[in-house]
Amino acid sequence: MRFSPTWYLLEQEGLLAQACLCNGLTALRRANLGDKKGLFYSVFFELSIGLERVLKLVLILDHMARNQLVPPDSKTVEGYGHKLRALFDASRVVCATRNVTALDGFQSDSLPIVILGFLDDFAHPGGRYSNINKLTGHRHQKMVAPIARWGEIASQIMQTQATPRERERAQMNGRMASIAFGDAAASLMSDLDQQHMDVAPLHVRASELDTAAKYAIHALVTLIAVLRDVIDSLCDSAWAVNRAAQSGAAEVPAMKEFFQFAWADKQYVMRKRQWP
Repeated sequence: MRFSPTWYLLEQEGLLAQACLCNGLTALRRANLGDKKGLFYSVFFELSIGLERVLKLVLILDHMARNQLVPPDSKTVEGYGHKLRALFDASRVVCATRNVTALDGFQSDSLPIVILGFLDDFAHPGGRYSNINKLTGHRHQKMVAPIARWGEIASQIMQTQATPRERERAQMNGRMASIAFGDAAASLMSDLDQQHMDVAPLHVRASELDTAAKYAIHALVTLIAVLRDVIDSLCDSAWAVNRAAQSGAAEVPAMKEFFQFAWADKQYVMRKRQWP
């Protein structure tokens, strides 16, 4: 079988999206306070780029399936910029047109969509350049410090997603640190909102961030898995056109293969520390 230049370009884009998503998920599992704070920014960059590429693949594959495998022009895709909410809404329209119900279960207040909205804000210059913009007084100051906003999402996850046992474990870590160190130790670390924390609250918060990351990763993997199913459906439509054309060259890879790491099994996802 021969592979067209389009096939290879789609393959490369799939590999790019896969790498960004896996790097972001791995960084989120490792990020925490102290010298691991910087990993949160890796999370935000990698996941926002990875999801943007996946959502744009949905639009590209849909256009190809409807237009004899001709990709859309650059303006069609570039017009969305880095706007993840707009891209997700456009993907919903694609699904509705094709009677694909995969995205119907995501409500606006669900954790995957809350995180998607956060990443959308981060992808804006006021998010990606938040620190520099505040330093320089730049007009793009769209969101509060991204890392502080993530701290708010983590607190929300602890309140609404974490089990009573997980919340109690975090508090126990603080009590154990207090017993172990007493007044013999001091902390120089701050929370994600730059508020200084003593030793016991520091251990509580570090445990909360670790627990919240597991739930956030599960939410993201659930979203990626559903988008993989959408892409697989679009590939089926494109392959039907490819077969009918009898051109002898494959135009579209099996794109779902790039996202097979997204097994939406909660126990598996909550234990996993490195992706893929």
